[in-house]
Amino acid sequence: MKFSHRNGFDPNRQQGPIVEDAPPWLRDEFQISILSKLTYVDLDSRQKNKEMLPLGIKSLNERLCIETQRQMDDSDWDTWTCADGLAYTLKHCEWYQFYDCVEVVGEQLKSVEPSYKGAPGTIDVAAFSFAAYRKKVNDVFTKHNVGWRLNSKSQLESALPKDLADRMDGVEAGLDKFEAAREHFGKAKRYALGTHRDCENSIKESVSAFESVGKVLHDRTATLGDVLSRMKKEGSVPPMLVSVMEKFYAYANAEPGVRHGGVQKPKSGDMDAELALHLSGAFIRYIIEVQSQEINENGGSVEETQ
Repeated sequence: MKFSHRNGFDPNRQQGPIVEDAPPWLRDEFQISILSKLTYVDLDSRQKNKEMLPLGIKSLNERLCIETQRQMDDSDWDTWTCADGLAYTLKHCEWYQFYDCVEVVGEQLKSVEPSYKGAPGTIDVAAFSFAAYRKKVNDVFTKHNVGWRLNSKSQLESALPKDLADRMDGVEAGLDKFEAAREHFGKAKRYALGTHRDCENSIKESVSAFESVGKVLHDRTATLGDVLSRMKKEGSVPPMLVSVMEKFYAYANAEPGVRHGGVQKPKSGDMDAELALHLSGAFIRYIIEVQSQEINENGGSVEETQ
């Protein structure tokens, strides 16, 4: 965060994280310091894209105008004014549409990345990658205390401390062999950290992700309760730790609106959903690692079936 914002001297800067807002200066910085370095004038044979920049201005603006429901005019298609048209789209859309645009740019970069395979060494391919874009966006958002971070799927979610965010990404990446669990965990993240939060469903999906992994690692189990009973019987996990997992499962089953319908109004909050997400991620990493160590020690393998 810069000096004037950090010390509260800028009268145009609200206190606290920027969440439901996209100030003009933030849009300008995104356009000037990030997007302009990725775009070129397209749909004009007179203009040569010598630097092999990834995004054509006119085509990108057309895509963003769909997102922002803005009608393009002749100046947007004119080679000499198209850059101004793109800037206008970003500057004059609603705050939430600006963040939609940030996501769309990432999606467009991901879609063109394969075309850079085998590009000449003179082309700075890494600078045009989604990973580089994501880092720059998150750096700008961090600097200005914007309460959103771009994830690996080019979706904005609530900002987490970097170490925790890296752990969450690591859990999701580690679930490549557990397709159902990966889907559950992804939903739990979106419900807990995304723009449209659903705390009860997030908690449910966090438990389902943990349950799904457990059922894969411990065959012939029907529920998470069965999985935990098997762990306790086999002694692969310390009994007191299994007890913690059981309490997590019991909490989700008892909480109104999470695992089962009830007569009470749901009362889970954002912090409940976020805690459940982190607990689920920690438990998943733990039981996968325990199973992996057992396999290595026994020289065997586990058949993974969903």
